[in-house]
This record gives sequence, structure tokens and C-alpha cells, in this order.
Amino acid sequence: MFGFGIRQLRGYASKTDLSKIRNIGIIAHIDAGKTTTTERMLYYSGKTNRIGNVDQGDTVTDYLPQERSRGITIQSAAISFNWQNDHRINLIDTPGHVDFTFEVIKSLKVLDGCVTILDAVAGVEAQTEKVWKQSYGIPKICYINKMDRVGSGYSRTVKELMIKMNQRVVLANMPLFKLDPVTNEQVFEGVLDVVNMKALRWDSTDVNKVDIADIDKFDSSLLDELTKAREAMVETLSEFDENLVEHFLEDAEGDYLKVSPTILNSSIRKSTLSQDITPILCGSSFRNIGVQPLLDAVVNYLPSPLEAKFPELNEDIPISYDKRKGLLFDNNSEICVAFAFKVITDEIRGQLVFVRVYSGTLKNGHSVYNSTNGKTFKINKPVIMHANKTEDVQSLSAGEIGVLTGSTVFGRIETGDTLISHSMVKDGLKSIERKGNLNLKINPIIIPPPVFSVYIEPKTLGNRKAMEAALKILVTEDPSLHVSQDEETSQTLLSGMGELHLEIARDKLLNDLKAEVGIGKLMISYKETINSTTNPVIYQDDIGYKFTIQIEPLEGEEVRVDKDTATEAWYPLGVDNNYLIFEKSNKPGLGAVWKHQIPYDVVINTIKSSCLASFQRGGKIGGYALHSCAVRIKGDFEVPYDATSSNEILNITRKLIIKSLQALHESSYSLLEPIMDVEIVVNQKFMGEVIQDLTGHHKANILSIEDEHGLDYNNERSTLNFKDIVDSQYLPPDITLNLAKLDNGGDRCKVIKAEAPLKEMVSYSNKLRSLTEGRGMVYMNYHGMKKVTPERLDDVLQG
Repeated sequence: MFGFGIRQLRGYASKTDLSKIRNIGIIAHIDAGKTTTTERMLYYSGKTNRIGNVDQGDTVTDYLPQERSRGITIQSAAISFNWQNDHRINLIDTPGHVDFTFEVIKSLKVLDGCVTILDAVAGVEAQTEKVWKQSYGIPKICYINKMDRVGSGYSRTVKELMIKMNQRVVLANMPLFKLDPVTNEQVFEGVLDVVNMKALRWDSTDVNKVDIADIDKFDSSLLDELTKAREAMVETLSEFDENLVEHFLEDAEGDYLKVSPTILNSSIRKSTLSQDITPILCGSSFRNIGVQPLLDAVVNYLPSPLEAKFPELNEDIPISYDKRKGLLFDNNSEICVAFAFKVITDEIRGQLVFVRVYSGTLKNGHSVYNSTNGKTFKINKPVIMHANKTEDVQSLSAGEIGVLTGSTVFGRIETGDTLISHSMVKDGLKSIERKGNLNLKINPIIIPPPVFSVYIEPKTLGNRKAMEAALKILVTEDPSLHVSQDEETSQTLLSGMGELHLEIARDKLLNDLKAEVGIGKLMISYKETINSTTNPVIYQDDIGYKFTIQIEPLEGEEVRVDKDTATEAWYPLGVDNNYLIFEKSNKPGLGAVWKHQIPYDVVINTIKSSCLASFQRGGKIGGYALHSCAVRIKGDFEVPYDATSSNEILNITRKLIIKSLQALHESSYSLLEPIMDVEIVVNQKFMGEVIQDLTGHHKANILSIEDEHGLDYNNERSTLNFKDIVDSQYLPPDITLNLAKLDNGGDRCKVIKAEAPLKEMVSYSNKLRSLTEGRGMVYMNYHGMKKVTPERLDDVLQG
């Protein structure tokens, strides 16, 4: 019934049944308690013999010096442990700070399920909403943390979640309080288990002791709460599970309390996997309350690799589940498919490549083909990571998250690469090639665009090579950092997601990589775009080269993924929403068969290099790199059959692209600036002054003003009857909320949502503190690039 009992130290159980593996991540807003919860999970599972503390800087998963000194998670950390004896949980603890969004994106790519942690006081915060959207398609359970805090609101938070995320829920457990006779206040002491109809109380003096009380020991008020919650659970689940309806009417005789916990758990699991509902649990991780039921929920409700969604591929081939092999791609039982989602450099072990194995077995000594870059290598020293510690293994099986190490992988794998190997034969790649599966690729990770930049220069000419090597390591580990060269000044530019992101990169560059460099001041990453399509430019010679090139502006949402239509193929170029478009009349298999000595992929990659270099030269307004442009290669292009080098293709196409761009008048270019989604939480009495400052001095466009925990049923995701669904959901009374204080209009907080240029919001948090006596909070997320209006152009260019 319950997966927890006497805590005992346990090792790592390898080769677990696939159905008993859970690959999960913890996602939340910063300071919601992700790392604190992870520490308790490790302790109660027997993985560790002590509980680490974020404030003391001794947690297992936050092991970087910057993480321990700042008390925040900067990079995702992977660790594996067992629960309920025979289940293995592979957990990734992700950052909550917006500047490290890419760490979350990388992790979500390989996760099967998520634990979303909400702060019971703050409710559903800005970054939580963003990460929830990013994790679309991944089943989730929700854990409402910090129930011991003054102002915590379990039901208020659940209602916020339902409305803001348009999400149905079932209450797996609810908070349990007791009255303190000394202070006369309600004290959080445990949870009411709705599935098993029991009360769980944690001993405040012994972290390992939990008292479990049966239903006959409840007082009438608790029994009434549990009964209503059980009724609501059965009613909600019955909408999605006919088997539950049959059990309720026949076996349980229409009595909600007689419904079997086993049947309920099965029904919750089914509806969670289909994402019809999200189970809700609660606790206080810092007080060691509620973590064991959360671990039970991970095992009971989140998917195994045999139930998770299929990875998205570059080609349309059949994928199916296999109990031993994991996933079968194209019905090939021999192939092993893995995805590299993270690369780091360790000063002792060298390069570490984190991989998720989807199919087959990745074995030590076997040949591996990187289908993303075409490189082949041998596996040497696969390991399982436990935060910053390793455990040697001979193989990584389907469903596992592990790490490839050693000199054989160095420089051959980058984040987002797909790895192909033969599960049984050491050098079996030719067998896979004969079956046509060697070029199978899992779609790459989309890298968000940088918004801030700094110039980096070597302190002496002799330091340049060392600087370039250090920057290469930095970008390999974190592809959301971008290194470019100023064409006019030859200065090196490092760009990133935010001020803190670049600050951490600078620390790593100087302190970890020991680069002798000087770093300039922070700058906004402006871009340029073209407003109209260029005239076609043509090149044709007697040798056999022919290219017709056009450059087009792109409108709409930034996507940056390969697109394939009946007439053309789109290839993304870097992080600036630029594309190379190839018309298909000469594409292999679509028209003429490609019989040239130069492989077709080499031609594509060469022209991509031309595009990237040409766009980096910048536009005619401020010399900024181009954004949202597409180079179109007409389908009548020709390359000599006997050409063996791509140099001529590189030179020809680059000259044509530059010629096209230079032919445009300056008026055909527009300057683009990053626009931010801004969310400000401020006391009502300061709201007028803050809004006036935002619109008057920061060029902000106010989108909405809401109560801090206000409930807006008119969001774009809601259906017509969703208000009725939310209103009919049973939620227990929030006895901890100070109603008198909440009813005091002057003390209410408002949430101001706006859009504003990043330039106008630099260091805004200092301004907000000044306006609100230190009580205001601001959250910002990248929204997109927008054309600078003529009225602001001179102001932006002059800095």
C-alpha cells in the first residue's frame, strides 16, 4: 500500500525491468524547493545517509562552487536511486532561474515524466507557467511545497493551477493540520491520503518516523473532508475510465468509500499518462513532510519508458514498444538508438556526454555512428552519474540515462546528436546501414536565442589560442552561449540568455578554464533583418557550377527546426531564426539521382556555412547580424560530377549572398531588438506609480493587471465550460490563510503583465525596489525580436 518504511542505505540496482524505470525531472520556479525536495528523496530512498541543506551549500545535486555559493541550481544534475525496492528512479534536478532555461529544455527532451513543484505561498509563478508549456506532452504530478509557511494556500494554489494551465486534477492527498495550544495557530503536521483513506503524521523530532492512522481514528471534520475528496476523485476519474465506473457500480455498490485503492491508483495512472488529469500532492520538504508519498506517486502514476511518448524523428518510420529492447525503430531489433542531451568537461575525467538510450543496448567497445555529424567512434568507459560521482558499467540499456567518457568520444559528440550502434555485434554498423537505418535522427534540441553580449579579448596575442580553446569548451557545454566574430573589428563576442548567465560564463572562463582574457561591458544583442526579397543573382561557369540565389525575409514565430514540404527543404541556421531553403528538383530521391563525388549532405552543410558567415557580416543600419532571413537556392543548381572539394561551392555561394545583400538599400533593412515578457508583483498601494514609470520611462505595453492570486477564466486555453469544472472541483478550506489580512485592500498585491524592450528593462529590479520600498518583484522572459520604430532608432543606436 505504501512504498516507504524503515529507511536503509541502498546501492544502485542495475538492469531493472523496463516497466519499473522512471525517468523524471523536477521543474519549478526558482526557490520553490526543487533541490530541497531532491535531497529528501535521496535520503528516504537510502541513497544518502544525511540530508543536505541548500543554505549550507552541501547538497548532492548542487555541487558546483557557483551553485553552493549562490544557493541556486545552475546546471541540471542526474542521479539514480531505488524506491519500493524494485523500481529505479532516474532523476534530473533542473534550474529554476530563467537565465538557465536551456538546461531545462535539454532535460525535458529525454524525460518521460515530471514532478512540478509549486510554492504554497506564492502559487503558480511566472517560470512555472513557462516550464509547464515547455513540458507539453509529458505527464506530470504536482507537489505543493512549503505548506508549513504562513500564508500557504493549498486549495488556492490548486485552483490557480487548474485555471492558468487549463488542467483537470485529482487530489491524491491534502494537508493535515493540528492546533498548537500555546500559539493557538494551525501547524502543518502531515497529509490526508485520499486514495487509501488514511492520515499520515510526521514526527517533528525524528525524520524517519511516520504515524499512519486508519479512517476509524478520524474526527468527524477530517472524515467529512476525506469523503468529499474521495467522491470528487471517483467522479473525475470516471469521466475518463469506464473500468472504474463498472467497479464503482458493481463491486463498490455505488459507495465511494468502498472503491478499491488498487483500482483508484490504476485509474489515476491511466488518466495521468493520457494527460487528462494531474494528481496533486502536498508537503513541506524542508520539514521532511510528504516526500515519501511523493515518491510513491512517481512510481504509481508517472510513465515507464514503455509508456512514454515516442521521440520525434527526422523521418517517418514506424516506432513500437518492446519489453526487452525498449523502442523498436523501423522494426529493427538490432539497432541501438541514443540521444546526447548534455556535454560537460571534468578536469579529471575529461569530456562527459550524457545520453538517453531509447532502443537496444549501448555496449563498451562497440562502434557508434553519430548520425548528426557523420563521425564514427568506439564506446569506452560508459558510466552512471550520481550527481558529480560516477559508477562504471559495461553497458547502458534502453530506458537508462548514462554518460559516455574517455578519449574516444572527445570532440565527436555535441548536445542534440543522435547515436546509432549495433546492440549485439561490436562492429555491426554496416548491418544497420544495409537496413537503411544509419541516418535515423532524433530531432535536435531547439536553442533559445541570446539577448545579451560581451566582448572578450585575450590579454596578450599569445593568449588568443588558449582563449579560443576555452570558449570552445564553454560553448560545447552550453550551446545557449554563442561565440561570434565582429567582421569589422575582429573582436570576439560572447552572447547569452541573461545577465546572470553571462556572469556565470565569465566566472567559468576565468576561474575554471583559467583563460587570460579581458571582458567588456554588457550589451544588448540587437539584430537586423530585411524588409523585402532580393532580386535573384545567378552564377554559372564553364566548369559546371550553377547557382541561383534569393534572400527572403521571414515573418511569424521563431521555430528553427528542419521543415520538409513537397517542393522544398528548410534547414535552420544557428539561433537567429535564419534558414537555408533548397528547392527540391535536384534532391536525391526527388527528381534526379545524386551521382556526384561530393555527397549531397556536404553540399548542404557547405552552403549553410556560407549563409552563416554572410549573415554574421551584418546589415546596413548598425552592422548587426541578420535575423529572420532565408537564403533560397533555386532547384536548377549544378555542381560538377567530378568535383571533390567543397571550397568552390563555399566561395561562390558566399559571394552571391553578400552581393544580394549589398544590392539592397539601407531603407530595406530594419533594426530588431529583444522584447521581454514582464511580470511584476507589487503591493496595490504602489501600483499607480509603477505603471506610470513602466509606460513613461520604460516603453512598456501593459497587457493586464490582476490580483496576485486572481483567477482569470478567460485565458486562451480555457474551454467554455471550464469555469464550471473548476468551480465544481472539491477543495478543502484553506484554514492557514489570514483572511483578515487578505480582505485588507491596501495590503493586496497586484500582478502587472507587460511587454517591454530589453534595453529599457536593464537593471529594472533596482528601480522597482526603490519605487516599492523593497517589496516589488519582477520576472522577465524572452518574448521575441521586434522591429525598432523610427522614433526610437537613433536612441537605440546611440546606446
